[in-house]
Formats: sequence, structure tokens, C-alpha cells
Amino acid sequence: MGTNTGVRLALGIAVRTGWAACLVAGGSLRDPRVVVREHVELLGDPERFVFHRASEGTPADAPRAVASARAAATEISGRVLRRLKAEHGVVRCAVVAKGGAMPELTAILASHPRIHTAEGMFYRDVILGAAEACWMEAQLVLPSSLDLTSKAVTAAGKAVGRPWSAEWKAAALAAWSLLG
Repeated sequence: MGTNTGVRLALGIAVRTGWAACLVAGGSLRDPRVVVREHVELLGDPERFVFHRASEGTPADAPRAVASARAAATEISGRVLRRLKAEHGVVRCAVVAKGGAMPELTAILASHPRIHTAEGMFYRDVILGAAEACWMEAQLVLPSSLDLTSKAVTAAGKAVGRPWSAEWKAAALAAWSLLG
């Protein structure tokens, strides 16, 4: 089962465009333990801007371009989640990302603001799909539900050490929410 020696652990993932902050945590906000922190690049530049790139091509090529990017990002995220599950015994993960339904591709490509929104939804859906494929229980955590500026979060950061940027704080809070 990996290196988990009976300690309850959970995986928190803060999703960004093209990458994710993945953090395996135990304990709680008041008694924090961080076992692993990984910056996972799902797609590099310029491929990470999936819908921007799709909008630069022909409408006929857009679905194929998005599907290709999804396949690549899914393969990478699946590999990382399988490894973290095997090494640390995590079976639950919390994915920090905005909610909402993905619009149709034609609607996305017709509006630059929708392109930006869809990029976040794309990576959220890739991570959630990879977790499901790895038989992990995945939960969406809205960023607006997390207080990254509280004194308790600051104290936890001092206890676990750097890096402790917004992405790591969000990933940690999400993981601890599963353990609470």
C-alpha cells in the first residue's frame, strides 16, 4: 500500500491553467502535516492554453485539438494520481476549482472571456476524471469557500514550511477538509 503507515492522509489539488499544486496532507489545520508537495505540469507552454490555441485554428480542427490536449493532460494527471495513491495510500482527493458546466465548444470559442473560463473548467474536469479513473473519491472545493488569510492558515504555513503560496494553502485546506 505504499508509505502510509496507518496515518490518515488526503490529497488536495489546486488547479491552475496547465498545472496543479498537489499536496498530500495528514493531521489538521491545527496540527498540520504535509507529506508531499508536487507542482504537476499538465501541459506546457503554449499547449496549456487549450481554447486559445483552438480558437487560432479552423472551426473544423478545434474539436480534435481540444481532444488531443485532453488526452495528454489526462494521461499525465492519471499517472501522478496513481503514483500518489500507491505511494501514500490516499483514496480521497479534494480539487480546488470553480464550479459550473462546460459550455459547448462553439460557444467557448465565440467569446474571449468564455475561453478563459473554459480553461479552468478544462483542467478541473481533467483532474476530476483522472481521480475517478484511479478509483479515488474526488470532491470539488470552491476557492471562495476557503479562507487563505486566516491566522490558523498562517500558523500552519509556519509549521509545514515553504512553499506556502495561495495554491499550496488552498490544496492543504482542501485536503484537511476531507480529514476533518
